[in-house]
Amino acid sequence: MRFNNMVIGIAAILSGAFIFIYSQSFPDLGDGRPGASLFPMILSALLVIVGLVQIPSGVKNAKNGETLVTRLPEFNLHGFCNFLVVVMCVLFYIYASDFLGFIITSFLIMFVLTLTLRARVAVSIAVSLGATLCVYLMFNKMLMVPLPVGLFSF
Repeated sequence: MRFNNMVIGIAAILSGAFIFIYSQSFPDLGDGRPGASLFPMILSALLVIVGLVQIPSGVKNAKNGETLVTRLPEFNLHGFCNFLVVVMCVLFYIYASDFLGFIITSFLIMFVLTLTLRARVAVSIAVSLGATLCVYLMFNKMLMVPLPVGLFSF
């Protein structure tokens, strides 16, 4: 099914409101610094804003005769294969990241995903390396999130 933007906008607003309300129950640090609720509250507010932006587009399309829910085109084997590749990559990360480590696992996943999207090999290598290093530096070095070290645990 394909939903009109108005339906998606309403769903985004309701989801954002629910997440905002629920995230207020997260623990506070107590010393005036933002706690665990800050990031979900920011994202939920952005979700509400995106929903508000989507609704006028959906109303415009509804006035032009588009129904709220339309059928999708016929089954697409290429799209289904892309879906399966993403699922396999997630499973690969879950089971291989402890052994291989974040850097190797993420590089391999990004490489496979970019090749699946029909990028050239050189572009896939460059994008995979750049994205992996950016994510590693941001999470491990800046935010100090422990990532699996795997084979680099020397």
